[in-house]
Amino acid sequence: MNPQQRPLRLLLVTADPPGRPTLQQAFQKEGFFVVTCEGTGNLQQHLSRDDDWDLLVVCGDPCAADVLATCACQGDRPRAVPLLVIGSTTAATGETARVRALEAGADDVMLEPFGLAECLARCRALARRRQLGGEARTVLRCGPIEMVVEEHRVMRDGNVVALSPREFRLLRFLLAHQGRIWHREDLLSRVWGELEALDLDPKTVDVHIHWLRLKLETDPARPALITTVRGKGYRIA
Repeated sequence: MNPQQRPLRLLLVTADPPGRPTLQQAFQKEGFFVVTCEGTGNLQQHLSRDDDWDLLVVCGDPCAADVLATCACQGDRPRAVPLLVIGSTTAATGETARVRALEAGADDVMLEPFGLAECLARCRALARRRQLGGEARTVLRCGPIEMVVEEHRVMRDGNVVALSPREFRLLRFLLAHQGRIWHREDLLSRVWGELEALDLDPKTVDVHIHWLRLKLETDPARPALITTVRGKGYRIA
């Protein structure tokens, strides 16, 4: 490593303490500066204290509500940290686990069994892409709406629109699935997370859709972007 180049900074999150030392030692041997976080409960504290992480690695079931919520929250910060999810699952559910984590916002997913060398290589690729400033800009568009995901920026006709974190996540999800109709219950599960959705009224989605329309539609009373399909749900087109 170039002596003037700082070590790649990695935040390792795991709910499996016995497995942590092995991964932590492997990352440190590879030259990463590693900080560990026990479970996802204190994750936001670590992220808010230091926005200079090069990589976030979460170890756990990729389909678990807390892991999916962690994937979704990456869009909340102006400079999203690349996220790798490492988990174990059965062959029957492996594809489902990968798809759910990737759709929620993970950059990469690795399921056991896998080689440590491959894991380290994927981590280096994700981390260096950010450290060197070469990460791709994810831009989602629909009509006059443009969203730059990594910058947490939404514009309508070139004018910046201020959205709350939840409004941003909801709009991001709809933009990523343009033309598809989503029931309120599905949006609660995908955007709010399955665990939080258990305690929420599905009408919560209606309220947030209303707020988005007020900020994005030319005529919120007659929405042309985020439309209601009677008896089925919402879609953006």
